[in-house]
Amino acid sequence: MSDDDFRRLEGKVDKLADAVMKLVLVEERLANQGERIGRVEQRVVAVETSVGRTDKTVQMWVNRGIGVWSLAITLFALVQFGSKFFN
Repeated sequence: MSDDDFRRLEGKVDKLADAVMKLVLVEERLANQGERIGRVEQRVVAVETSVGRTDKTVQMWVNRGIGVWSLAITLFALVQFGSKFFN
């Protein structure tokens, strides 16, 4: 094996080592992103749960409001009818 062949082989091994190092960096970044995505997914689940509870509470209060207004209208109508009937 000549010096020129050895240098070419050494250059190719250096390029291969650089490629492996870049691959290791990419793998580490992917692992970090995977952890971050996992934390974000947990936060999304927590927010969805909170939104569900809030939605139920709002719906309950809307239903109560509709009921109160229905009762008020019914009482008003009865008072109006009663005032006309008894006059």
